[in-house]
Amino acid sequence: MTSTFHGLETAKRALNTQQSGLYTTGNNVANANTPGYTRQRINMRATEAYPPASMNRPQIPGQIGTGVTAGEVHRVREFFLDGQFRKESAKLGYYGTSSEALSRLEDILNETGKDSVGISKVLGEFWQSLQDLSVHPENDGAREVVLQRGHAVADTFNYIYQSIQTYREDLGLQIETDQEAINSILKNIDALNKRIAEMEPLGFIPNNLYDERDLLVDELSKYMDIQVIKEDSYTNSTGAMEGIYKIMVGDVEVVNRSGYKELDITMGGDPEIVTGLSFDGNEVPIDLLPQGKLKSLIENYGYGSDEHDSYLKIMNQLDDLANQFAKSINEVHKEGKTKDGSDGGVFFTEGAGAKGIKMELTHTDDLAASKSGAVGESEQALAMADSFKDVMTDYQKIIGKLGVEAQYANRQKANAATLLASVDDKRLSVSTVSLDEEIMNMIKFQHAYNAAARNITVVDEMLDKIINGMGIIGR
Repeated sequence: MTSTFHGLETAKRALNTQQSGLYTTGNNVANANTPGYTRQRINMRATEAYPPASMNRPQIPGQIGTGVTAGEVHRVREFFLDGQFRKESAKLGYYGTSSEALSRLEDILNETGKDSVGISKVLGEFWQSLQDLSVHPENDGAREVVLQRGHAVADTFNYIYQSIQTYREDLGLQIETDQEAINSILKNIDALNKRIAEMEPLGFIPNNLYDERDLLVDELSKYMDIQVIKEDSYTNSTGAMEGIYKIMVGDVEVVNRSGYKELDITMGGDPEIVTGLSFDGNEVPIDLLPQGKLKSLIENYGYGSDEHDSYLKIMNQLDDLANQFAKSINEVHKEGKTKDGSDGGVFFTEGAGAKGIKMELTHTDDLAASKSGAVGESEQALAMADSFKDVMTDYQKIIGKLGVEAQYANRQKANAATLLASVDDKRLSVSTVSLDEEIMNMIKFQHAYNAAARNITVVDEMLDKIINGMGIIGR
């Protein structure tokens, strides 16, 4: 036979378990707006039936249930969706940073819109001033316009080059800042790994620590595509213990049970570029660095060949264009004659690049607009105008290629943002707190608790009848 108090014990277990469910629901509601919080669920399971399977079990028909018990409180989270989210986050970090960098380049070059005042415009105005000079070669006003437009060309080359260089320096500072941020995240993940490893062997399931760690891993995934592996977990019946995280960047374990490896980015050269990247001495070739914000910053800042570097490539191309422009103008100008019949001199500084190009002519009389020096002859002005047509064409090719790259980066950024939002919606549908659902659970646990309490009252009345109401005849 079962114990006289079997019913009380069963109801008591129900009270405790439903109460635990209410407390867990209350914790979910309290953290509904906490960043990174994962909703929790209590694992209820039936206790072992009576009598248990044994050699000396009582001979009664069948087994009688003994109630319910509250098992582990575990997180409702999908590890597979976390992996997808982090991969898309790395893509968005890469293409988002590339899109921003290329957009900034387009703004600096200023070749779009109604009010564009980029190199194309000033070259076009300089060309037009030479055309006007060919019509009025003796007119001092036309000559002055040529000089002013020439100054505008040189100043525009100088300004655009310097602006690109300034923003490139900002990219270098951003790389250093992100390096510190990544190392801080790795250090904090390692600290959480150690705390988790201390608590799990004692039977605790540190859900709050798991949440903090996952939030840091999500943040790390913006900088680079990472692989997260669970290891050294202390298994239990539900697998709620998650163990420590091993995090890999390519083939390098940057976080594992032994600790974490600090990121070290080295720069050098003239112009300065990124010369190396390693984790505590473990070299990672930049070409093989997984996608993410960090790789995009390095690519735009400069490393290795300028074929991979947006900013250095544009700066070198501007230098070549400025040198080509100055050389072509000077060659034609030196063959011409000034007003007094002297040979034409140097028009623009040669070999100084976009940063150093400047006007050398200081007076309108020094402008050699004619071939022979004859009055009214303007052949040389037309020749100068024709001399830099190739420069204008080459510059348009540069702008066109930059526009295609920017368009591609923008499109990939939009695609990555869409995929990230889709994966995040799926992940949140699993792990985020739904107040409607929690209220339903609250009502469910409340009714179950009330029913268990009523069951205790019924059993108490039965026992009162047995104890106080039976066996009183003949007294």
